[in-house]
Amino acid sequence: MEQPRQTDRVPLNCEIEFRRHADARYPVDLLDFSPEGCCISPPVRVEAGERVWLRIPGMETLHAQVAWVDQWKVGLKFDKPFHPAVFDNVVKRLGG
Repeated sequence: MEQPRQTDRVPLNCEIEFRRHADARYPVDLLDFSPEGCCISPPVRVEAGERVWLRIPGMETLHAQVAWVDQWKVGLKFDKPFHPAVFDNVVKRLGG
C-alpha cells in the first residue's frame, strides 16, 4: 500500500542501476523521483521492507528501503534524503 509522500515527485523516464542484497545488478526504469525517494520498475520481485541499492550515473550508490510494491512498480525511500540543490541538479541531468 502506498504511503503518503512528504514532497511531490518529479516524473522521469530514464534508466538507472538497481541491486538487491546478494543479487546481480539490473537496469531499471526510474519513473519518478523526489528528495526522499523514487518509484522504479524492477525486472525482479521485491518485498516491502527490503533493502536495495540504486546507482544514478555520476553519483555514489544510494541506499534505500522498499516502502511499497504494486505489481511491477516499487516505491523506495532513501536512507538519506537529497539536499534540495543536489536534487534539482540530479533532476536536470536526468531530463526532468
